[in-house]
Amino acid sequence: MNHDVASLALALAAAGRAFAPDARALMRRLLGAGVRVGAASLVEQREAARPEALDDGSRS
Repeated sequence: MNHDVASLALALAAAGRAFAPDARALMRRLLGAGVRVGAASLVEQREAARPEALDDGSRS
């Protein structure tokens, strides 16, 4: 039984070491996409709250 547990632990460690960079890159990509979507949403809400900011004329 100990041999099975040890081989399973080694297999999991090898799989983690092999796939960790890909998983890390995927998480960074997903988090970056979330930030872009959130920023776009905030800009859209701000523009909807202040429609005068979209006027072509500047106020001096």
